[in-house]
Amino acid sequence: MKDVFLIISLIVVLGLSVMVVRYAQKADKFSKSLEEERYSRMVAEETLQKNDAKLTTYQEQLKDTQDKISKITDVLEQEKGLNSDLKKQYDELTESKAKLEMKLAAAIQEKAVAVAALQAQPAAQPAAVPATSQPATVGH
Repeated sequence: MKDVFLIISLIVVLGLSVMVVRYAQKADKFSKSLEEERYSRMVAEETLQKNDAKLTTYQEQLKDTQDKISKITDVLEQEKGLNSDLKKQYDELTESKAKLEMKLAAAIQEKAVAVAALQAQPAAQPAAVPATSQPATVGH
């Protein structure tokens, strides 16, 4: 009976040893997978931090670019206003020039009529006007 008890004890010890070895292997595998998971999370966290830094940089660049675009738009609006004022001035000058040219043409025509009238007048009245009373500036 001692032998049977000894054999049963050996089988139980052997079974428990096998179970302990299996659980140790499973624990080792679990520990390795846990380390791999932690490493993956660390890598992911570092990547996330780098991407956050890049995002912040890109947002700052976007803000700077938007500020520049805003300034350029303001300058463009000012230039449009200036161009509009210059166009108005040009149109006014063109209109004034046309009016002055019309006045000049009318004045030249009036002068031509007056000169023709003065030239026709002495021929029609040569005896009535004495030679000394004619002004020397006729025709100017």
